Amino acid sequence: MLIEIRDATARLALAVGQGAFALADALRELDADPDARVLFVSGDWEAVGAALRADPDAGLVEALAALRIPVVAWVGGPCFDEALEFALAADVRFAGAAAAFRMAQARGGRTPRHGGTQRLPRAVGRGAAMRMLLAGDAPDVDEAVRIGLAQGAASEADAERVALAIAGAGPIAAQYVKEAVAASADLPLRDGLRLEADLSVLLHATADRAEGVRSFLEKRLPRFEGR
Repeated sequence: MLIEIRDATARLALAVGQGAFALADALRELDADPDARVLFVSGDWEAVGAALRADPDAGLVEALAALRIPVVAWVGGPCFDEALEFALAADVRFAGAAAAFRMAQARGGRTPRHGGTQRLPRAVGRGAAMRMLLAGDAPDVDEAVRIGLAQGAASEADAERVALAIAGAGPIAAQYVKEAVAASADLPLRDGLRLEADLSVLLHATADRAEGVRSFLEKRLPRFEGR
C-alpha cells in the first residue's frame, strides 16, 4: 500500500493489486499535484516485488525515484529483491521489528534491473552491497540500521510521524533539499555547493520563504502554501 500524507488527516491510499503500470501512473500524477508534500510508503512489500516481476517495464521504481517530494518508507516484513529495489528509491527508510532485507537475484541466476546495483552501494557502501548482491546476505534490523540500509528501527506509527513532520516543513524548501542531496552523488563538491547556493537564492523569491520570516517574527507556526 502507498499512502500520500497531505497533512495530519487527509490521505490517499493506493492498492498494490492495481498493478505496476497503474501504480507508476499514480505516482506520476502525484508528482504533478502541487498540494503533495510527502509520500509515506508501507504495507505488503512482497506484493510490490511480485508486481515488479510481473511488469518489469512499468517504470514503477523510476516513478518513485523521480518524485520531487520526499519519500519515507516503512518496512514491516520481508522486503526482498525487487521489493528492496523499490524501497531503495525512497529518501528515508525505517525498519519494523519483523523487517527482513535481501537482494539475492544473483543466487537465482538473475541480476537486479531496477537500480539495485546502483542504489544499494550508495546506501550501504560497496563492500556491504557486494555481500548482499553476491552472497545473498540478509541483514537483520540492527545490521540494516548500522550499515545505512534503514535510517532507524521504528514502529509504523513512529515512521509516519516522521513523514508528518516532513509534511509540515516548507514544501519548496524540502524539494530543493531533496534535489541538492540527490545531485550530490554525481557532482563535484564545488558544483554541488554552487547548486545549493542557487537553490537558496531561488527559495528567497518564494512566498513560502516570506511566510517563514513572518512566522518567526510573529512567534507562530508557519502556514506554507508551496508558492
